[in-house]
Order: sequence, then C-alpha cells, then structure tokens
Amino acid sequence: MMKNKQSFLLALLGGVILLSQGITGSIGFFAYLSLVEGIPELVNLVPLINMLIWVLTAIAMTGGLGAIVGGYLLTTNRTGTGKFVIGIAVGMSLIGLILNLIQLVWLYGFTSALDLFAVSAQSLGFVGVILTILARRTAKTD
Repeated sequence: MMKNKQSFLLALLGGVILLSQGITGSIGFFAYLSLVEGIPELVNLVPLINMLIWVLTAIAMTGGLGAIVGGYLLTTNRTGTGKFVIGIAVGMSLIGLILNLIQLVWLYGFTSALDLFAVSAQSLGFVGVILTILARRTAKTD
C-alpha cells in the first residue's frame, strides 16, 4: 500500500489547479542571494550560491508541476525532499498571489479588489495553494 496516499492526492489536485490557472512563483526573491558576490570574505562561495539560486528558481517557476512532483515524492521514501519541493514551489506561488492581491487593493480599493478577486483566477489559485499546503502538512515522515 502506498504511504501518504491522501497527501499525494491533495498535492495532485492542488497542482492541477495551479497549472490550470497558470500560477507560478515569483523568482525575484532569490536574486537577493547573489548580493554575496560583493562580500570579499564569501567570494569562494559564489559558484555554489549561483547554483543554489538556479535550482531554487527552477523549482519556484514550476508552481503546480512542483507540487505534483513533490506529492509523488511524498509517496516514496523521499518524504523530506517532497516536502521541500512543495514548500518552495507553492511557497513562491503563495507569495506571488498575495502580492497580486495587495496590488489589486492598492489600485482599486478594498471593496473593488474583493469583487475582482471573486471572479478572477486568483481565487482558484489560493484553493490550489491551500490544498498543497495541506498535503505537505499531513504527510507523515517515517
């Protein structure tokens, strides 16, 4: 019997919703890690940090696909890796959704932003994010 079956199904459903709505993460956050290049004591770490930025950016850009892959990893003995992949992919998607919601409130006011939010793909995006976060939280590590 497959372990973390319920978590996988939640991640799969959430990932499909994220993919169908085109929700992906904002990768600009990881660019701040490259500021290490200006610190002389850490110059030897620059290649490692650049590789880390590349990997984190690739995971964040996947959004729903990352949630599905992470959900699959939850069913294997790589549960910790699955939780990490879901955390990065969906965490960045959540940040992107929140920033878009703040922008709606800023531009249109609170009431109008709620009206726009109710009919937009963002509301489904939040459902996908919540499902994948639940998948991550309910997965049992053996």
